[in-house]
Amino acid sequence: MALYMRARAAEKAARDEAVRVVSQWNASLAAGQGTLWSPTIRAAILAAMPWLDVYCPGCRTSRAIDIRTVDRHPLASVGSLVLGLRCSWCPGSAPIPVITGLHAFPPAASRNQSIG
Repeated sequence: MALYMRARAAEKAARDEAVRVVSQWNASLAAGQGTLWSPTIRAAILAAMPWLDVYCPGCRTSRAIDIRTVDRHPLASVGSLVLGLRCSWCPGSAPIPVITGLHAFPPAASRNQSIG
């Protein structure tokens, strides 16, 4: 029983740390500060914030990507994902997308819930 309780405490500590890291990164992005780091995919999933919001400066649209479906190592940084992204709506050579944050739900779903 003690071993189980220690394991649960360790899981909670890891989850709390992941939430802190992802929240700090989101706050930095929202403040318009270019960050020199980004959380790992594993941290985003542990924090229950697997939805990556990406903005395309070419067509000025945003899309949400569920990083649980991306085939990358869990210790890869979320920021490294932008290198493999291109907007399918932009013709020709689309600009590199801009990551705007990680969320628990797709950002469009969150906006719809707050309106309705």
